[in-house]
Amino acid sequence: MSLTSSLIRRPTPFIIVVTLLAGVAALVVAWSRPVRYETSISFAVNRINQGPTDQYEYDGYYAIQAADLFSQTVVSWFSTPSVLREVYDNAGLSVDVSSLNSLVRRFSTKKEAAQNIIVTFAESTEERAAILAEAVTTTMQERAAALNQTADETALFEIVGTNPLIVATRPNLLLYTFAGLLAGFLVALSTVSVLAYLRALPTEA
Repeated sequence: MSLTSSLIRRPTPFIIVVTLLAGVAALVVAWSRPVRYETSISFAVNRINQGPTDQYEYDGYYAIQAADLFSQTVVSWFSTPSVLREVYDNAGLSVDVSSLNSLVRRFSTKKEAAQNIIVTFAESTEERAAILAEAVTTTMQERAAALNQTADETALFEIVGTNPLIVATRPNLLLYTFAGLLAGFLVALSTVSVLAYLRALPTEA
């Protein structure tokens, strides 16, 4: 039987202590991490004020296609740092970012369908999350109204946002503890194995 197999079957007190200490440390770290408030908003992009036409509309197919293209424009706004900075300015919230990419990474955007966009982000407090969610909706609606206008200043699309869903999330204590126990066990096992190997080396006369 190899040394490693023997230690796994009958761990030494050192391995047991290090494993338990690592598990407790991981649990403390997970418990001390602050609560994050994950927020989700759904936006519908609707075609409005369509002018009269003599051509067959194929049951609204072209309207859906046009809305799909405009939805892609809305999604691109969440990858534009200047637009996101405008969102924070409208919310009256400070934003501390180390780079432009870090600001963009705060928001996750997914176009679920041609006219449905889901935006998610996380904030440190429920109040900040609610304020930022309102600013996101307002900013998107204002930019959409200013962008998609005809010659007579009639909007072609409108963005309708749902009430934000805000959920408090904590780190998974069980997962953190298990990861700490596993890491501690592997480190202790490696340490004992290396020391045993070094002691077994022949010494010079």
